[in-house]
Amino acid sequence: MMKYDLVIAGGGAAGLAAAASFIEEQKKNGKGETASVCILEKNDYPGRKINATGGGRCNLTNKACPGKEETLAFFRSIGIETWEDSEGRYYPYTNKASDVSKALIDAVSRSAEIKCGFTVKVISRIQPDDGSEGCFMITGMQESAMEMVFADKVLMAMGGKAGPQFGTTGDGYTIARTLGHTVTRVFPILTGIECRAEGVDFASLKGVRAKGTVILTKDGAPIVRDTGEIQFTEDGISGICVFNLTPHIKADKRERFEDALKRFKIVVDLAPDFTEKQLASRESAFGILTEKLAAVFDREEADNAAGIDGIARIKHLELDITGIKGWRDAQATFGGVALDEINMDTMESRLVPGLYFAGEIIDAQGPCGGFNLQNAWETGIKAARGIIDGEI
Repeated sequence: MMKYDLVIAGGGAAGLAAAASFIEEQKKNGKGETASVCILEKNDYPGRKINATGGGRCNLTNKACPGKEETLAFFRSIGIETWEDSEGRYYPYTNKASDVSKALIDAVSRSAEIKCGFTVKVISRIQPDDGSEGCFMITGMQESAMEMVFADKVLMAMGGKAGPQFGTTGDGYTIARTLGHTVTRVFPILTGIECRAEGVDFASLKGVRAKGTVILTKDGAPIVRDTGEIQFTEDGISGICVFNLTPHIKADKRERFEDALKRFKIVVDLAPDFTEKQLASRESAFGILTEKLAAVFDREEADNAAGIDGIARIKHLELDITGIKGWRDAQATFGGVALDEINMDTMESRLVPGLYFAGEIIDAQGPCGGFNLQNAWETGIKAARGIIDGEI
């Protein structure tokens, strides 16, 4: 039987940041590295999902994140320098996500045990009848065999459901519920949107890109807008500005998602820097739009003597939403462990003493641009400090 002071379930961004911060905090508090720490990681190696973030470059944080300075200082402390792009996104100076995961693993592996290929199945609180202090029992599968480890404190950093190909399949939600926690409704976000529009053959436009503004409406009223590069797919649209609409496309309480979709539309302006008058003065939309995309609307103008319809649709293309891409394509999860059941200063459960949460497993989400990784680093670091302050 293996007994640890701290077990971290999940060796992704939040889990590794927590472990590295925990080790460093022990040193700062003059406690050396006396506490035993074990990371239980489902994949064959930790940090697998980190390596896929930011197109392989790892968008660490964003200048708009209030906690960015602490995050940047944390990464400097483990040897990672950063740079800021024109949009306020921070990346490792080497532009390699794998360097971020390597630095985290190096910072952790000297002082913590990492058990890879360990799938956590059950976390239970053991409370002796004699009133003495209890512990946690973590039961899981490793190499097709059941294994149990024990810990005084547990940090659940198992991620959400987005990107199941990287091992995040929502296992933590079931475990959190068995421990008495509420898990809010979860659905995939920051992903492509499936849609249709009269006269637009999306399959023929697959791969076409355009600078544009997208406005999401619900019951005819605009609720959110964003501007950026729109990418046409075989069944809809994609791109960061499109991704940022998806957290707002959700069903009301007790409403079927299929019914909710009918209430939403997307209005696209494919020439946000030009007026309809400017467009009308041109022989063709080509030069503002790509040749392939311009042909769609130039053809509409040819079919209309006044030449209004095509231009109007360039500025106001209305799309009916037919679906949202699934978990495999999603960058993040909406929903998770309810925040009011967590002390957000220490990340400790308000229901189960000694249980902590960090990262995507909790009900906290942000737009594209480093906000969700910032949540992982920040909550992991908070949890580490909370555990240290709790005198593990």
